[in-house]
Amino acid sequence: MMSHFAPAPLKIGYSRYEFGKIFQIYSQNVYSGLFRDFSFSEVNGHFFISFREEAGKTPLITVEKRRLGPDRHLFVATTTGAKGQPFEIVRSEKIEAFTERLKEEINALRENRQTPLKSLKTVS
Repeated sequence: MMSHFAPAPLKIGYSRYEFGKIFQIYSQNVYSGLFRDFSFSEVNGHFFISFREEAGKTPLITVEKRRLGPDRHLFVATTTGAKGQPFEIVRSEKIEAFTERLKEEINALRENRQTPLKSLKTVS
């Protein structure tokens, strides 16, 4: 008898190193008072890491790791844009470049909370 179930989606998780780099940014910004809540969520095999000002609030920053191929991934950071829609602020296939740009964007956010984050930047 043949199964009619679709295969389970491939889960995309973070390596210990990747998680450490992302969590380090969160920790530095907890110390500075910008973030106070951190959460993981999973939707259809995709894992999101969110940084919030307070528990229960809309995330200021959400990080997602997307699969591009068997050995390629893309890290994407979003913030809440117009009408509550996600707005990409940083993307890169390399975690080091991604986290450096994310630090810059968070610093810009902290410096001027009234000005939207810089436009989407792709780094290599």
